[in-house]
Formats: sequence, structure tokens, C-alpha cells
Amino acid sequence: MPAAAQDAGGKVVTPVAAPAPSTLLDAPINRSTYLLGPGDALDIGVLGDVNRVYTVTVAPEGTILIPGIGVTSLSGLTLDAAQARIRELVLHIYKNVDVRVSLAQVRSFKVFVVGNVMTPGVRTATAVTRVSELIPDATSGPRRRNVLLRRAAGDTVLVDLVRFFQTGDLSANPQLHEGDALIVPTADKTVDIFGRVYFPGTYEFRSGETLAQLLAIANGAGSFPSNAADTVRVSRFTGAEQRELRAFSRAEATGDIGRRYTLEPFDAIFVSTVANYKEQKTAAISGQVLRPGRYPIRPETTTVRELVAMAGGFTGDASLVDATLRRQAVGTEGEAVRQLEKIPLELLSDDERRVLATRNQSDPNVVVIDFQKLFAQGKSALDETVESGDVLTVPVRRTGVTVIGAVITPGIVQYAPGRSADDYVNLAGGYQRKADRPNGMVLKARLGNRTDVRDVKSIDAGDQIIVPFQPPTHYLQTAQQIIGTVTGIFVSIYTIQQLFGNR
Repeated sequence: MPAAAQDAGGKVVTPVAAPAPSTLLDAPINRSTYLLGPGDALDIGVLGDVNRVYTVTVAPEGTILIPGIGVTSLSGLTLDAAQARIRELVLHIYKNVDVRVSLAQVRSFKVFVVGNVMTPGVRTATAVTRVSELIPDATSGPRRRNVLLRRAAGDTVLVDLVRFFQTGDLSANPQLHEGDALIVPTADKTVDIFGRVYFPGTYEFRSGETLAQLLAIANGAGSFPSNAADTVRVSRFTGAEQRELRAFSRAEATGDIGRRYTLEPFDAIFVSTVANYKEQKTAAISGQVLRPGRYPIRPETTTVRELVAMAGGFTGDASLVDATLRRQAVGTEGEAVRQLEKIPLELLSDDERRVLATRNQSDPNVVVIDFQKLFAQGKSALDETVESGDVLTVPVRRTGVTVIGAVITPGIVQYAPGRSADDYVNLAGGYQRKADRPNGMVLKARLGNRTDVRDVKSIDAGDQIIVPFQPPTHYLQTAQQIIGTVTGIFVSIYTIQQLFGNR
């Protein structure tokens, strides 16, 4: 301990050593309940005619030594009781002083963790360590609700860590003492909770627990989620395969009836969800409108015309020819095609290849609408209604037709109504010698689908005409035939030489 010094009044003051790093606490230590033990460090202040501060540590046998004053036993005493005992000892030496005792450092000790844990063995704990700090929440399997805390004195406590982790109840997560052992059993009996609660899943069965108690834990000590249905069903085995089903209202399940209904192993609790509970119905509009965004709708009542009106109408650059209304895919209708796209083409059957080819040339989620007629003057019979999740896209008006591929001067050609695909190719300089005319394609600007040029009835502004080059397959075949013939001749000559040479 550092040497004593005098203060401004001439009194002797014993300096205090720098404290050790403090232990993390979840709450202030309660002086009336904290029990002292070996390893605890105390600051003892003697104030009055003599001013001294002593920092002492409880010895392994539970005693402390105060220099110049004496020795006393503190093991098992609370801080308040220890202060009273130390005051009595000090007053035998000094008169007219007050004695204050505070905890300077919390002791550490060993705890044994065994059973169904990844690494059983010895853990280091302090007098403020709780069970959850040595046994974290299980990441797989049933939730731990029957951890056995065995005290050194022989008494046991059944710890429900789930109640602590999901409700924050500290009483379900006690502090540890010297010599404690934590035993984590393997879950054999369980109870399942399905549906609309905050923490659905499989729970370890606890003997004597009621339906109301488990629902409180599954809902984090709060009420049910707002979209939970009012009916709670419990399925119970009455035989090897026979079951009985009992239904409760939510008020009954969490009230007196639920508090009297004791759960049994392998019970299952079901809480259904209210469909479309307070779900906003909206449709989006983007592109060439005054106020793009998402707007509320009445499904199958609000029309495209009304949606455009909510967005402030079209801009002067809007292209009604290219506008599209895209609808969300229903269920998993597109999942099968997405799975096919992940498979190499050589592994697909002929039918699967045809499905991909068809889907690549069309979009089944585009609603077919003649927007030019739809927004003509007067009420139109083509006023298509919109559904929740629809997206209306209005692109910028385009005035040209793009011609690319095996043409003399590929690029954008000015659009004129009534022109055919050949007309636009001629305006682009005409076909190249290697052009594959029969397999020409048109990429329609409005829907984005590819169409054989022979099947296109009209070319619209923004369309792309694609003229492919002839594939060089015949040159390859001729080269392969020549190579095969020459190779055969050389092999024959070599064979004849070997036969005659051997003679």
C-alpha cells in the first residue's frame, strides 16, 4: 500500500491504489443482498478525528486484515452487515470516527458447465455473472427451458432461459455462486407453437406449465401480433396416433381458462393469421407523367385512366404506343422458368427448350391494352382496371426505327407510318451479301418481345429490326470433309508402306 501523507489540515490520509478494471454490471449491487466471499476487494474509509482509507481483499478463509486495527471474518455477510462488523472493530481503536465500507472489486470463481453443451467444463464467473452468460441461447433445436442450477449447498434451481431471452425476466436468469454446477439436459419432451406469435417454434416442455404461461413467453410477455386470428387451437395426443383438438378464443387462452389449462408433452398450439390485414392496395406509375410514384387504388375498380389522373397526366414527351402495364406474377408461375434458365442448354429436353424460347419472346405479365384508344376523347370500353402491385410505365416517345445487323449502314432510320421492314432495310443501305434474310427479327418497342420479321404486320416507332448474318456452318462442314478425306489418304499410304516394307 502507498505510504501515508498529510492533508491540508494536518490529518493523515492513506492513499488508495488505482482500482482494477470494474466488472460489467446489469444493475447496481444491492448492499443488503450481496454476499461477500473470498476475492472481494473492499474500500474502508475511516473519517473523523482520523482520516484513513484502506483497500483490503477478503482472504480465501473469508477474513480481512486492516493494518493497525485487526482481523475479522466477513464471508457470507452482506455489505451492510460487513460495514457494521468493521465499524465495531475500528471503534475499539479510534473514537469519534465514522466508518464507510464499499465494494471495490467483485470476486471471481469457478463454475462447472456440463451436459448438452458444445464444450462442457469449467467456466470463470463473478458474483454478478448470470446463467445466460455461460449458456448462450441455443441456435438450433428446442429452446432451453430446463437448465438445472445446482448450488454448492445442495439446493437446485430450474432455470428457464427462454423466459429471460424472450421476455427479459431477470428472475429466470439467476446470479451464480462459488461451486455452482450448471447441467444442460438433452430435450426429450417438447411443445410446438405454430402461426402468428412473435416467437413460434419448438420449446422444451416444462412440467406444470399452462397454456397462458407459454403464450406469454411466445409473445415476449406482450399481447398477440395485431394480425393474429382470434382463435387459438391446441392439438393433443390421446393415443399413439389419436389426437383431440380444442379451440379457445385469445381472451380465453390468456385468461383464467388458459391459466388452468395445463400443457402436456408433444402438445401443439396453432394461431392463424388474418389474411390481408390492413394491407394497403397500391399501383405504381413511372416515366413520362407529371408525378411518378405509387398511388392507392381500389382493386378491380380503379382504372388506368384514374391512375394516370392521380399522377397528374402525361408529359408532352410521353409515348402511348410504348406504354406498358405490368402485373405481378401469381404464385410460382415464373419460378419453373427461372429454374430452367439455370440449367445448361445441352441438359434440357426439347420441350424445355421450347418453353424457354417461347418465354424469351414474350412476357406473360404484360397486360394487353391499346393505350392510344384508352386515352382518346370520351369514355372507352377499354378502360382496364388495375390490381395491387401493378406497374404502369410510360417511356419517352421515340421517332425512329433502328436497323442493325447485316445491312450496309446500320443505325436509326426516320419512322413513317405504313413502311414495311424491307422499306427500312433499304433506307439503311440494303442487305449485305452475307445477310440471313429469312431469319430476320423485329424487337417490338412496346412489349420488348422478339418476333419473326415475316409475322410482323406493322413497324412502329421505336422498333428494332435485326438482320442476322448467315451462319458459316456450310464452310465448316466442307472443311471437315476435306480434312477427313486427306487424313484417310495419308493413313492408307502409311499402311501400304508398312506392309511392303515388312517384306
